[in-house]
Amino acid sequence: MIVASVFLVVKNVNEEEERDIGGNNGTTSPVDTAPSEDDGKDVEPPFTAPVEEEKPKDPKEEEEPIKEPVGDRPQVAIIIDDLGYNPDLDQELHRLDHPLTLAVLPFRSHTQETAETFESKDNFELLLHLPLEPMDENQKEESMATVDMDREEIASFLDEALEEMEGVEGINNHKGSRFTSDETKMEYLLEEIRQRDLFFVDSFTLGDSVAYPLALEMGIPTARRNVFIDYDDNKEVVIEKLRQLEEVARENGTAIGIGHHKKNTIQALKEELPRMEERGIELVVVSEILE
Repeated sequence: MIVASVFLVVKNVNEEEERDIGGNNGTTSPVDTAPSEDDGKDVEPPFTAPVEEEKPKDPKEEEEPIKEPVGDRPQVAIIIDDLGYNPDLDQELHRLDHPLTLAVLPFRSHTQETAETFESKDNFELLLHLPLEPMDENQKEESMATVDMDREEIASFLDEALEEMEGVEGINNHKGSRFTSDETKMEYLLEEIRQRDLFFVDSFTLGDSVAYPLALEMGIPTARRNVFIDYDDNKEVVIEKLRQLEEVARENGTAIGIGHHKKNTIQALKEELPRMEERGIELVVVSEILE
C-alpha cells in the first residue's frame, strides 16, 4: 500500500509538470513595422545603441518550417540603402543572385562606379537614394533637398542627383523626416518624379510622413517600407528581422524591408534569403509590388 501511494504521488507531480510545460506554447515578437518607433526622429542611417545579447537558441526549440502555400506566394522586396561609398563591399553584394533593390547615394566618391557595377546584372534594380532634410540639425548634409527650397530649386536638385548615375528606376528618401512631413514640398518633389517617369518608395523615417499617401493620391506608383532590418548590426538580429518581414508578407501578401550596405547585413541576406524561398516566399524587386 505504501509503495502504491508513493507511485500515485509521483505520477500526479509528473502530470502537473507536463501540464505546465504544455501550457507554454511560446510567443513571437510583435512584427516590427516601426512607425511608432520612428515618431519624431530620423532613423536612417540606423542607430547602433547597445542591446542585450540574445542567447543562442536550442535547435530542438526551432519551429517547424512553414510549408509553401498553395497558389500565390507572399512577396518580399528588400532595399539596400547607402551604396556609393565602398566598392569592396559592392563586390560581396554583387555575388548575390536573389532579387534586390539597391539605393545609391548621389554625390559620393563611388556613386557612378557603384551604379555601373550593378546595372548590368538582372537580379538588381537601382534607386536614387535622394537626400532630404531631416528634423535633426546634426544630421543635415551638404547636398540635400530642404523645405526652404521652391519648386524650381527642388527640380534642379533632383536633376543634379539623377545626373550622377544611369539606370535609375525609381527614388527613395535618405533621411528626410522634415521634408517628407511637409505636404507642399513633397507635392513639388513628387510632381517632378512623375514628370521623369519614375516611382517613389517612402523609407518612412518618420511616422508623420505624408509622402506615401500623397503619392497614392497623385496617382504616382509608390510603396512604403514595413521593416528596417538592421537597426542592430548583429547578424543574428538581422536574420530575426528578416523573419519578421516574412510574417508581414504572409499577413498582407507583400512586404518591403530596408537594410544598409554593411557586411553583416549582406552576410545575413546570403544565409537567410535561400531559406525564405524554401519556406515559400517569393523574392522580388520593389517595382513589382508598387501600388
